[in-house]
Amino acid sequence: MAGTEIYSPKPHRRTWALLTIPLVWLFIYAGVWLSGRVAAVFGLNVSAASGRWQDNLAALFASGPVLLLLWLWLRYFEGRPLSSVGLGPWQGRRFGAGFLSGFIMVVVAVVEIGLVAQYEIVGPGAWYDHLTPTWLLASALAIIGTLLQATVTEAMFRGWMLQTVAGQWGAVLAVAFNMVACLVIQGGPGVLRSPEALLGVINIMLISWYMCLRAMREQSLWGICGFHAAWNLTLGWGFGLNVDGGRLNITPALLKIEAPVEHDWIWTGGDFGPNASIIMTSMAVLLLATCFRGRKGGSGKPAPVRESYETIIDH
Repeated sequence: MAGTEIYSPKPHRRTWALLTIPLVWLFIYAGVWLSGRVAAVFGLNVSAASGRWQDNLAALFASGPVLLLLWLWLRYFEGRPLSSVGLGPWQGRRFGAGFLSGFIMVVVAVVEIGLVAQYEIVGPGAWYDHLTPTWLLASALAIIGTLLQATVTEAMFRGWMLQTVAGQWGAVLAVAFNMVACLVIQGGPGVLRSPEALLGVINIMLISWYMCLRAMREQSLWGICGFHAAWNLTLGWGFGLNVDGGRLNITPALLKIEAPVEHDWIWTGGDFGPNASIIMTSMAVLLLATCFRGRKGGSGKPAPVRESYETIIDH
């Protein structure tokens, strides 16, 4: 089975493809455990479900040790830098384009859910009446922490894992493997705790599919890092809605929105948040449709990565 190099064609010591799922799981949980020990020194808990905004921020910055563990593995086992998994030189325009597309996706989804499920706007955002020094500090840290979390997640899944599996099994199986990894690692046993949790993880898998294709087309992670950051920031920091079952406990910047408890979860996403809404499913399908558009024509021999991308969208 032919392999495909996505980001770094230089030879290096390879991790066995099947080992990437347990290693990513280990990096995440070991990194969060380490963050918890450090946070405890300052009287904090690393928890996205805590009622204190300080604990929420500690959970965001727990991604730092996770990135450190990935860097150590790449540096001392595979013998290559972190930049080789798609985090090459900074590409601000690509990051900005990704951020804009993620912001638009969330705003359109929230407006559609509001029209169907009658979201309740319970108050203006902090930009209008709550610009206190504490809020400004918490917001700045929330933005930095979300950018870090999104970048680390993409480095793990659409960076190292996608590239490692594609290099051994080819691009098509690498994308499928990435989607399964999202179910196993990000969902886990909790995916069966409720119907909304199950649909939420399915939606995350679909958007993972889209982000895999986009990363392979751009041969860079910066665009999907921006997309991922905007997705989480707009839901949590912008509108104060739940993100994958957790809520950032600071006053949202744009609008304070609540979902009516009496409405069907399939529209609002229930306690999981809009990511578990059937409307977010439709948004994910639309994003995928932009990748599956016909790409006929052109001249010259395409690059190896583009060949693998064509293979995927032709299936």
